[in-house]
Amino acid sequence: MAVRIVTDSASDLPAELASRWNIEVVPCYVVIGDRSYKDGVDLSADEFYSQLTSSARLPTTSQPTPADFQTVYQDLMNQGHHVVSIHVSGKLSGTLNSAHQARVALGDEALGAIEIVDSQLASVPLALLAISAAEKAEDSNSLQEIAEAVRREVPDISCFFVPDTLEYLQRGGRIGKASAFLGSVLNVKPILTIRDGEAHPLERTRNLTRAMNRIVELAQENAPVRQLAVMYSTQREPAESLQDGLSGLLAAEHIIVARFGPTLGTYLGPGAIGVALAKGDDILKS
Repeated sequence: MAVRIVTDSASDLPAELASRWNIEVVPCYVVIGDRSYKDGVDLSADEFYSQLTSSARLPTTSQPTPADFQTVYQDLMNQGHHVVSIHVSGKLSGTLNSAHQARVALGDEALGAIEIVDSQLASVPLALLAISAAEKAEDSNSLQEIAEAVRREVPDISCFFVPDTLEYLQRGGRIGKASAFLGSVLNVKPILTIRDGEAHPLERTRNLTRAMNRIVELAQENAPVRQLAVMYSTQREPAESLQDGLSGLLAAEHIIVARFGPTLGTYLGPGAIGVALAKGDDILKS
């Protein structure tokens, strides 16, 4: 019996890493106009951002259904596995609720075979946690041991986001405490973080170059790191510059480069960049 890791597509976990670490990704839903898409399944990031910038109406997102989770959980249990299911912050989405409903629907066997974890994170910071859990699952078959280790690791993960504009967070109703920046966003690049499960304002910078330099500094202040990632929505070049700037913390080939997918991209918008890291001196297995 093995422990398998499940997450949701709000993690923006790259497909090649999901495959490498044997992680099941349950897709969230993105509604554009009158059509519903499964994030990462029948809507690519490029297609999404094209529609985001050309549509008069902001896309909406919704969590996977309990039935979606039930199908994944049942399949893994049928294979004899236990499950640690790690998901986007409960303050940002109803995904956790769907996961809990699915576990209850599967009965008493599932209650002892599935642990559900609120990451208090979103996007690639959540992906880092899922990957770390999968690494632990390669060395242990104890469901509770892995789940508790994951919960303890949540405070070790930090992230710094720079949206090109706060417009999409505001329009999508996910602005949270970052609303403090709304009155002064003209010619300012805000740096946001996720703390206590929601977006918080961190600092204001005057332009993208200063913002990028500052988030490199913030990452360096968290050294040593065991995992490191750079994220972008539509422009890869700034992410590659960040990757170069962070190479002193971790070899460039070990730094993940990922995109904000439709679920998070709806609220961050085009032109967003970011850094995510996990503190520690035990470098993640390749």
